Amino acid sequence: MKPVKYQLKNGLTVILAESRKSPVVSVQMWVRTGSADESPPQAGISHFIEHLVFKGTRKYGVGEVAAMVEGAGGELNAYTSFDQTVFHVTIASSKANVAMDAISEMMGFPRFDPEEIDREREVVIEEIKRGQDSPGRRSSQLMFSTAYRKHPYGRPVIGYERIIRKVSVGVLKKYYQDRYCPRNMFLLISGDFEKAAMKKQVQEFFGSFADYPVRRVKRVKEPAQKSARVKIEKAPFKETMTSLTWKIPPVVHRDVAALDALALILGQGDSSRLMTRLRIEEPLVNSAGASAFTPMDHGLFAVSLNLDRENLERALQVVNEEIARIQSEAPTAEELSKAVICLASDQIYSLETVDGIARSLGSQEFYLKNPNAFAAYLKRIYALKPADISRVAQKYLIPQTLCATGLSEEATDKLKKSLNRFLSSQKKNKKKKIVKATKSTRKARRLRARGLGLSGRPVTERLRLPGGGLLLLRDERETPTVSMRLAFGGGALSEPSGKDGLTELFARVWGSGGEKYDELAINSAIDSMAAGFGAFGGRNTSGLSADFISDFDQPIWDIMEDVLCRPTLPAEVLQREKEILSRQIKLRRDNPSQVCIRAFMDTLFRGHPYSRELQGTEETLPRISVEDLRAYRENVFTKGNLAICLTGDFSALKWRQRMEKFVESIPAGTSLIREFSHEGPKKNERLFHELKKEQTHLVVGYRGLSLSDPRRWALQLMQAVLAGQGGRLFLELRDKNSLAYSVSPLRMEGVGTGYFGAYIACSPDKTRKAERMINEEFQKLVETPIPEEELERARNYLVGRTAIDLQRKSAVCNSLLFDEIYGLDSEEGLRPEARYRAVSAADIRELAGFLFSQPSVVSVVGPHEGAAG
Repeated sequence: MKPVKYQLKNGLTVILAESRKSPVVSVQMWVRTGSADESPPQAGISHFIEHLVFKGTRKYGVGEVAAMVEGAGGELNAYTSFDQTVFHVTIASSKANVAMDAISEMMGFPRFDPEEIDREREVVIEEIKRGQDSPGRRSSQLMFSTAYRKHPYGRPVIGYERIIRKVSVGVLKKYYQDRYCPRNMFLLISGDFEKAAMKKQVQEFFGSFADYPVRRVKRVKEPAQKSARVKIEKAPFKETMTSLTWKIPPVVHRDVAALDALALILGQGDSSRLMTRLRIEEPLVNSAGASAFTPMDHGLFAVSLNLDRENLERALQVVNEEIARIQSEAPTAEELSKAVICLASDQIYSLETVDGIARSLGSQEFYLKNPNAFAAYLKRIYALKPADISRVAQKYLIPQTLCATGLSEEATDKLKKSLNRFLSSQKKNKKKKIVKATKSTRKARRLRARGLGLSGRPVTERLRLPGGGLLLLRDERETPTVSMRLAFGGGALSEPSGKDGLTELFARVWGSGGEKYDELAINSAIDSMAAGFGAFGGRNTSGLSADFISDFDQPIWDIMEDVLCRPTLPAEVLQREKEILSRQIKLRRDNPSQVCIRAFMDTLFRGHPYSRELQGTEETLPRISVEDLRAYRENVFTKGNLAICLTGDFSALKWRQRMEKFVESIPAGTSLIREFSHEGPKKNERLFHELKKEQTHLVVGYRGLSLSDPRRWALQLMQAVLAGQGGRLFLELRDKNSLAYSVSPLRMEGVGTGYFGAYIACSPDKTRKAERMINEEFQKLVETPIPEEELERARNYLVGRTAIDLQRKSAVCNSLLFDEIYGLDSEEGLRPEARYRAVSAADIRELAGFLFSQPSVVSVVGPHEGAAG
């Protein structure tokens, strides 16, 4: 349904977009201010204010807004970018008034209490420190600060510690009053509601906002770049991260559609030119990509490479060759068709969730002042010709606007020389007349974007295939998409001793092709259908997944059937993936949270298959051969070990016939899902791993429950009491004590065992206090029954989250399939409310007493263990 746009008397623009797909609504307030609207002494205060409006309003105290939303089963969050700040609540449509109340209070009546501001300073500073430990964030900041020397896009959105520590309450209030004005914001509501009733609610909650004048901001313009720039930064990361950027116009420019298509052809999707050459043909990079950043002001076309330093020279040579090629030779009609379909498919996939709808409409309204602007963009996309792509490549990918940046732990001089050589190569690429590709009549298929609304309560058809396999079919036709999962029991549980990483390698090689479709053909076909396809391997299962538009169901099955029944498992692909996995293993220390959790699991599950490294180790990977892959497949690939699920817009009869024919070729067998005995640690254990980082990462955990344990519902409620912005860990450790930006409970139920605990990342001097407070919160669960009001909040929180998560067909498909594989009631997983209602405070207290009486495992990763606190 076409969105309705109108304006309140106070100047607030309102956009209403009805969608009957799910009984859920998204309420979003978009503020037309971001970090680019700050002066240099204000850097970071837009993001700081985003935090502060959560810290109490005229009606609600600290944490009460989040508790109210989560207690009604909703999700509340916000984000700040260069250009905008957005606050959003997703909630059941019957509770839309709760979302309106929360957003109106935060946007119209924040307290800005000086004591709370000082507490939140510490939280934001912890977030800044977290960014310093992130290779991706450090690389991004280096890229933007090099490309924009004067324009505020060159400053980090989050700002700087020195400013956040000192910015006054008066400055914060003044910025809020100048920019958070009705005429500088718009309210967007999408989902299941009646327009007339919603308009009344909008007036009730937002009509009283005073019509303050907006302080207009004139952003500093970036001077025209006349020569290339190269900048290197030394950083404590094993992986080398390189960015190559060129200046491009803002979002309103007519060339944006062609630039988006250029980015897709060059570096998005497994069949893109850079991925094909840098990842498939030569395993030079860990990741590579291209993107067109087109904001309000002039943007960037970026090529990013994450790789080992010794591979950079060759990788840059390939990038230079591909840029020169696309500048002089127009892409093929097939390549352009793929790009067009992928860009057009955004409209279809966004219809799956109310948040997706709101995000799409909000972006169009924000940048183009028209929530229906995608139709015009789509028209330009479908009108593109191959020569248009080469034209914009020639026009914008030019040496004088190139910025080349690199982040590396060592050999920075060599890195700078490599980037300078790339610059020299770029200068040698002379502008040529564009050579047209071989003439083709192929045009991009026009996709049908339709949302049919609610079609009644979906029913899952549960069928037993010949020989014992299970087939689940769930008809959900609200959008023309399908999610399919096909899984075999086993996973890492079925790996032979000393072959850690076998499941992961099998998944990587298995999905690379069959006798009919090799790896390149699969990648090209999948990208041309804007689909998602791949093999997966986990602790308990391995299999294939596909998410696709309904029109493409036959070609998708052709590929899946070939990979399933006639996999080639090429030796060269195995060797390539071993090399890439080996590099990734060496890079683990760049992710201290991963190191921390991995050490925790190694110790907690000592002697159990769950202690194995899913990606393998430097010792085990070389031992794995093609024969091991074939033996693994032979072991898991049996009728009785198979489960298949399809959810979405498809013909049940056709897929049932396909699956019945498919299983005829599969040998007989039984399920490989089985439990391994596991008793857990005999005494408390404490681990410390030294990493020179800004933050220390801490896990405090215990042996948890198995998937078959009926107490898992109580455990989920225990987690919900601790989780979320209204949960105990957030309120006590973050809101009241400013210990961290990131703090959350951890929970995993597995086959026969599991874990439960908490994770926090904080400054090293706060580690001991954080550990003590986590243990105090666990002990409170043992000593004092949870008040009924708090328990009801946790129940509503879980029920609401389930409804929100299950808007996506992929989530429904995963829930159904894996519950069935593990012998659980799959319908309970989709509608768990009765289970949660049956859990009492006494049940949770008893469970807490059991869990926290066991030996604990404490894992600490950071520069030091921290002083006592």
